[in-house]
Amino acid sequence: MSKTPNKQSLLGKTPARKKTAQKRKPQRPTQRPVATELNTKKKNDTNQKSKSKKGLFISLAVVAVIILAFPKPTLLTYKKLGMVSESVYWPGLFGKGATLIDSNLHPTYNSSRNSLYLCSDLQKPESCQKYQVIADNGLFSAIGSYF
Repeated sequence: MSKTPNKQSLLGKTPARKKTAQKRKPQRPTQRPVATELNTKKKNDTNQKSKSKKGLFISLAVVAVIILAFPKPTLLTYKKLGMVSESVYWPGLFGKGATLIDSNLHPTYNSSRNSLYLCSDLQKPESCQKYQVIADNGLFSAIGSYF
């Protein structure tokens, strides 16, 4: 048995050939319409704005906690026997380590009684002297006393 030859014609139909697997080239992204580009830009902008607002909110919360947690200096005006003095009082962390900026004495301030005790030695109560607090100015007065 012989095989029948395929007829080829120059002007007519040719027999179908088997398609071989061709290498696919990576397709370039097609151009999007302008409307979808604007939509994606708007989505990206809103994501960035929400991230920046969230970061700003977190930063402000941290600053508020620091301001509330840490002690603030105050400008105290105190007197004893007619002698008036002014000093910046730093209350220390959680009541420990209170200092007067311009003194080496150990202060103990009682705001409810308007009294200030200055001690040269904390172990000996005889070394303490009591002063009457005339004015307890705030943080801005303490900062202003340096300028």
